[in-house]
Amino acid sequence: MTTAIHFRTCPAPALDRDRKRLLRDIALGHLLATSIAALTLAAGPAWAQSPQPSQAPQAQQAPQSPQATPAPQPPELTGAAWVAADRAYAAQREKRYADAVTYAREALKLRPDVARLWLLLMDALDAQGKTAEAVVAGNAAIAAGITDQALTARVRSQSRVLAQEPSVAANKALEASNPKAAIEQARKAVALVPDDLSYRVLLVYTLLADGQLEAADKAASEAIQVDPQSFLPRTLRGYVRMRLGKVAEAEQDFDTALKDEVLTGPTAHDARLVMADAAIAAGHPQRAIKLLEPVEPDAAVQARLRVARAQERNPKVVPANAAQTLPVPFQKCIDTPYGPSCSLIPATTPPGGGVSDTPGYDAALEAFGAYREGNDNLSEARIREALKENPGNAQWRRLLIDSLDRSKKYKELDVAIRDAISQGDNDPSLIALRAANDKRLAEPMAVQAIKDIGRGKATNAVTSARQAVDRAPDALIFRIVLIDALMAAGQFKDAETAASGAVADNPNEPLPHILRAWLLQKTGQRAEAVQEFDTVLNSNLLTDLEELNYRLIAANAAMAAGQPEQALKALEPLDAGKNKEVGVLRKQAETQVKAPNAAKPSLQQPAVLCQPTSYGVICSVFANPQMQAPGVAGLNPGSPGYAAASAAYAAFGRKDYATAIAEARRAVDAEPGNRNYQTLLLNALSSAGRYSEAEAVANRLLAASPRDATLLVQRANLRMQAKDFSGAVADYKAALGSPNLPPAQVRIVRLGLADAALSAKQPEVAIWALQPYANEDSYEVQARLGFASLALDDKEGALAAFTRAAARARTSQERMAMLSARIGVLSQLGRKDEARALFQNAYNSGALRGMKAVDLAVLASQAGDDELAYEYFSEANSRWRLRGTNLINAAYNARRTYHNAEAVDYFKSAIDEAREGKLQLDPQYLFGLRREVAELTRTWGAYASVSYGPVGVAPGSYLVPQTSNGANHTVGTGGEIYWRPPGIGYRDGSIFELFVRGFGTVYADNGGATGFDTIQGSVGARWKPFSTENLVFEISYLFPVGQFSRNDLMLRAAYSKAEGTDLRVDVDNWRAWQIYADYNYFVSQPQTVATFEGRYGQAFRMDAISDHLVLWPYIAIGGGYDTAYATPFAMGIGPGITARYWFNEDEYTAPRSYLDFTLQYRWKLAGDDRAQGIFAGAFLSY
Repeated sequence: MTTAIHFRTCPAPALDRDRKRLLRDIALGHLLATSIAALTLAAGPAWAQSPQPSQAPQAQQAPQSPQATPAPQPPELTGAAWVAADRAYAAQREKRYADAVTYAREALKLRPDVARLWLLLMDALDAQGKTAEAVVAGNAAIAAGITDQALTARVRSQSRVLAQEPSVAANKALEASNPKAAIEQARKAVALVPDDLSYRVLLVYTLLADGQLEAADKAASEAIQVDPQSFLPRTLRGYVRMRLGKVAEAEQDFDTALKDEVLTGPTAHDARLVMADAAIAAGHPQRAIKLLEPVEPDAAVQARLRVARAQERNPKVVPANAAQTLPVPFQKCIDTPYGPSCSLIPATTPPGGGVSDTPGYDAALEAFGAYREGNDNLSEARIREALKENPGNAQWRRLLIDSLDRSKKYKELDVAIRDAISQGDNDPSLIALRAANDKRLAEPMAVQAIKDIGRGKATNAVTSARQAVDRAPDALIFRIVLIDALMAAGQFKDAETAASGAVADNPNEPLPHILRAWLLQKTGQRAEAVQEFDTVLNSNLLTDLEELNYRLIAANAAMAAGQPEQALKALEPLDAGKNKEVGVLRKQAETQVKAPNAAKPSLQQPAVLCQPTSYGVICSVFANPQMQAPGVAGLNPGSPGYAAASAAYAAFGRKDYATAIAEARRAVDAEPGNRNYQTLLLNALSSAGRYSEAEAVANRLLAASPRDATLLVQRANLRMQAKDFSGAVADYKAALGSPNLPPAQVRIVRLGLADAALSAKQPEVAIWALQPYANEDSYEVQARLGFASLALDDKEGALAAFTRAAARARTSQERMAMLSARIGVLSQLGRKDEARALFQNAYNSGALRGMKAVDLAVLASQAGDDELAYEYFSEANSRWRLRGTNLINAAYNARRTYHNAEAVDYFKSAIDEAREGKLQLDPQYLFGLRREVAELTRTWGAYASVSYGPVGVAPGSYLVPQTSNGANHTVGTGGEIYWRPPGIGYRDGSIFELFVRGFGTVYADNGGATGFDTIQGSVGARWKPFSTENLVFEISYLFPVGQFSRNDLMLRAAYSKAEGTDLRVDVDNWRAWQIYADYNYFVSQPQTVATFEGRYGQAFRMDAISDHLVLWPYIAIGGGYDTAYATPFAMGIGPGITARYWFNEDEYTAPRSYLDFTLQYRWKLAGDDRAQGIFAGAFLSY
């Protein structure tokens, strides 16, 4: 909950009853007010209707109501007073305003009782821009006893104009957290317009911001004296008195405020919420409930009713000091020609917000908040408390599971999962999480067994391994650890039983087969062993390393059984040139064939190497190093690398990777051709995170065995770690094409290929990789299919896949990822209502309570709930300060919610991060952010142009009309100054501007009028209502300056669409096109003028001269329609070229100004001859 005071420059309901018309449409009010002011100026000031200087100035009576008593009129002017007044009026009429002031003061010295002389003095001062002095003069007149209504009204209106500046300064000071400066400026505004309620309310808020409650109470009381019937100052005084502990007086103020007749609709709703908050804070829940009875029960009302009802049962649910810490109600204000217009907005949540009558709700709410903050221990503790009171709440049980999962408390997680399942929660994602958690719980047991085997504690190892298998019976790797432990313990019969079970459950895996074959022979079952050896050696899934070791094991077993021919058969496929041990064994077998009665070699037990890695436990089976005679490299303890390799294996088992790497390198250096040692080095480097070195080893091994699936997958994983995604794609593909990829690993490899392909921006490869599992309802497959489909622009397919994945999501992270993906796709499909409904359902159900504020903001923004997103972006930024792309997301959200100043701050922060290298942005995208800052900070501007030529040529900006209609090949010139009013000038791409414009003719080849006599003045307003479309509506009053200009009212509509007309910084040439059309109608002297043009060409940045100069050659077709001509329509076509130079930029803003030079030639296509000829022009936008 925020307690900041907000003065936002965005439209809000006016509160003075004499401003109720402004409530209907603030933007229209601005337009009408400005237009009226402009018409008044054009018609001339008050003195223009005064008597001519040759006449005696007569008293003018202000209109009186039928009941009014006419004020006594002063005597007529005579003598010196009349002469001075006559000179003053003459000077004013001749625009000699300084002289007018002098003569008016002389007249007033003689006749200070004449109201019109004071008005003349005020007009003359105001004409010189001395509004403050004019107000001083008006106040002096009132002090002198002047009661003229026109003078009083003039003083009030001019005071309001002066008060706007300190009012704006006060708002800015509040935004800058400088309340004392805000108080000073607010007091200035009040002093200028003491009877204006809005400025007094502003003063109250500045005092609250500074913590001056007593002073705020006094200021609110003074505001009530200005308008005793208005609810606003009474509501604020009630709030202040509640903070001061004056509960009875506060509630009396609230009750009086409710009698205000303007309290209807949303205004009454918000005011009652503020009062209900105060009642709750004061410990008066029944009053709060009664206050809310007349109000529609929306979400904000329901929140307060929940708190009040809970407070009735248990007053302690609301803090005792809630009244002293009651948040200041939000206030939104805009500056209008009548002063700031403000409305109350209640706090986001009531005191004790989040209170519910659901048992355990408070603890659960705290738990969700703690989870969102990443405090898993607190989240677990609080949700356990909540579940004690409400054990059947499935959503709370899921939070407990998520908290335990994220904090890696796997034992407690197991209990929580089984409890949830026992209570009927059979969600497939929960079942999948249980299986995954079983494996995680079993792994430490398996690791302990591996350590015990290494320490010679085989009996302990068997116990731990059995526990691992019991916990995760489907995990083959733990069964291999158990077999290894049983063999180490000499329990060969039990080991054979375990191996037979592993083979039965995993018939296509070679690893359990080779162990069972050896164990069958060890337990005296040679015939069955031969069949098992044949099965494993005939497998097409063996890697080169596996085939070498398994055939060596089989050959040893055959010779031990006295079957040297079988040994030779097993060794036959092996290359003795690459593997020295093969040649040695082969010679032994051949010797045994020749001397069958000689001593048989012993049956050597295979070496089972199991090791924990970052990918989990992995196991391999190697031929026993001692099965051969001395001298066999790598297989005998006497070989050069044996000692180092043994030390490396031991270090690897205890996760001392630095030692393992060093010893493995020594073993490889001693025996470079030993693949086992190379593999050991590869695994050690990978586990230590030294991926580039590991890849170099994998490259050497793959050079010798290019189709080894295990090595290919291992190198693919290394390349993924190194972000070489294309290389990983190639390796995963090669592994899938290898004949020795174990079937159990095919799915894992395909999922890895899909990940690599998505990262490498190859979505079609990801789709191909996942195709065999397209109908599988699993999160792993469907989530990947969704992202691949989205990358291929198959949004419907992506949505379907994301929906299926969401149904199988196991963790909160997976559920949030799919929710975000579905909302994003629905938004892209234009199904905004569905996206918003999906988000709202999740938000209202509490499913999003565990999300961080910034993630929730991004999700709300995707769903189109920009107001909620703005709240969470603001919260995230105030607590942690946003970073990276979240700054950009927050900036666009602030722009869409009309918080322009905050949007600029966010954009600037993102630009700073990009400049510092913290945020990687495409150069053109960064330029676009600077363009946003330029637009958001623009408050005024000017245009100037000169043009010559035919009709049908677009102006330099779609916001302004062309200065020449091309009549008789004239040269027209003109200029404009415009202003964007704060709050409504720029609203997410919608623009409202007030302007004053002048143009005329400087040359006409037919001898027509030129020069000063042709100058046409105009004032008006234009409105671009749509954010994404350049559609402009304009109304302007045309007043004559020269004798040949017109007095009229013009209505204009214009539309433009373009691409490539802004500066590009990423390329030096690009396609550029533009279409433009406008329609102009003159009301008093009916005339219709219309223009249209289309341009298409290629723009070139002239870097040799300046990278801000763009040359744009194009083909143009255009025409016009003008009812002033005998042939109204004219259309032509021809080539053209425009040179545009961009300037006026800084580190945060893109160039805000440009200068155009344009040259075209047109051939007539239809209509009048004025469509043919040369057009040339220059246009300046500043």
